[in-house]
Amino acid sequence: MPSFATNVRHALDGIKVFLATEKNGKIQTVIALLVVAAGCWFHISAAEWCLVLFCMGLVISMEMVNTAIEKLCNHVTPIQHPSIKTIKDISAGAVLFAAIIAAITGSIIFYKYVIALFWPS
Repeated sequence: MPSFATNVRHALDGIKVFLATEKNGKIQTVIALLVVAAGCWFHISAAEWCLVLFCMGLVISMEMVNTAIEKLCNHVTPIQHPSIKTIKDISAGAVLFAAIIAAITGSIIFYKYVIALFWPS
C-alpha cells in the first residue's frame, strides 16, 4: 500500500499534468488568479473569501474530473460512440453548470465593490 506522501506526490503530478496540458485548465487558473487579485484589491470579507475560494475550487476540480473522464473514454474507445458522447457531454455540462454558479456567486459578491469603485457615495 502506498504511503500518504506517495499519494500526495501522485496527486500533485496530476495537477501538474492538468495545468501543463489542458487549455481550459490554464484559462480557469488565470481567471481564478484574477478573482483572487480582485478579492485582495476590494478587501472582501472572510465569508466572501470562503464563497469565492469554494467556487474556484469547485470549477477547477470539476474541470479536472471532466478531463480525466474524457481521457478515460478516449482510451476505452477512440471510435465515436453515442454512449461515450453522452458521458463526455454530461461531464462537460457539469463543468459548465459549476462555472455558471461560480460566475453568479462572484457577481453577487463583487457587485457592491465595483459599484462603489465607479460611483462612490
